Amino acid sequence: MILRELKEISVFSIGDSNKLSSWSNVPYFFSKSFEEKGIKVNRVNLEENIVLNFLYKNSVYALLKLFYPNSSHTYFRSGLNHFLIRQKIKKAIQQYPDSDLNLFLTFSFSAHQLSSKPTLLFGDWTYLYYIQNFLKREPKWFEKKTLAREKENIQSATQVLGLFPLSAVFIKNNFHAKNCHYLGNVVNADWPFNKEELLHLKTANKKIIFIGNRKYLSGALKLIEAFVELKKTQPSAELHLIGLNVAQTSKHVDGLFHHGYLDKSDEAQKQLYYQLVSGARVIVNTQAGWGSFSAITEAMYYCTPVITTAYQEFTETYGHKIGFGYYVNEDSEQELLQQLKHMMQCDATELSTLMTEAHEAVKDFTWKNYTNKVLELLED
Repeated sequence: MILRELKEISVFSIGDSNKLSSWSNVPYFFSKSFEEKGIKVNRVNLEENIVLNFLYKNSVYALLKLFYPNSSHTYFRSGLNHFLIRQKIKKAIQQYPDSDLNLFLTFSFSAHQLSSKPTLLFGDWTYLYYIQNFLKREPKWFEKKTLAREKENIQSATQVLGLFPLSAVFIKNNFHAKNCHYLGNVVNADWPFNKEELLHLKTANKKIIFIGNRKYLSGALKLIEAFVELKKTQPSAELHLIGLNVAQTSKHVDGLFHHGYLDKSDEAQKQLYYQLVSGARVIVNTQAGWGSFSAITEAMYYCTPVITTAYQEFTETYGHKIGFGYYVNEDSEQELLQQLKHMMQCDATELSTLMTEAHEAVKDFTWKNYTNKVLELLED
């Protein structure tokens, strides 16, 4: 038994866990869920030094990018940052001696050799997974130390949690971590809604929503091109982009709205975000390899049908056949256009079914359920 009763926990996150803007809202909701169970939460921000980050970006990182264009070895991954963050961790452990558990919302840092208390690591994917599965290459020489530290963190942790099923399998296979688990995914939302009102609202309009930052720009541009064709037969259709602005897409199209980044920590921006999600008939992201999983899962919670690609983590979670939307080939604008037309034209009965299926698929992905599973794991 690791813990008989959890009374106090120290949560280490990259960014302020009091703010919804930190890492897709995960630190905020994870910490809040423990607090709602009557557990004291000590919040520790492990964000890197702004000045040092700027200097590294314009010196070492700039040089690395010159010779290795797809390098991602930012200041966050540097030995200097690791040393300074370790000092923060050491200080926090001394500051909170009664904490029963050290929870790290990252695989990059841990309390290894700093604390005798149990350590739980939680993350979406490891740096090695990112390099091999997203950058599609093997690690470079300057990444080896970072990867070695990550491996040490994982292998020394009491328990490890992967947010995605294949990511968890990757950790087990590549780090020989039998203590790694996948407990399901989570919806990062707390905006109240009435299901019947949502069904009526979505049926009454023809709004398409896209959520993603600059990393998803190519997917957004393909969607815009398909939207231009869609407007020829569906003049009342609208496309709303959250996370991108006009300067990034350079597109001025009738019915296209750029909202840029919406910070849920700001009440007005949060309200606009959920108005857009609540009113959207469909959410679309067909970016190659990764379609903004968390944003789509959140939109599904608000009864929003989906058009995306059949990338592995998504199909592993929801299946190769989905009743809440459609998979399309990432390279086929015609296929995307066809499904957009279908979503705009389908009758109220079919649309209601798609919307209901979307919510049903994720309704149990609550933070309350997730932290219940975490506590059960720690008691085994």
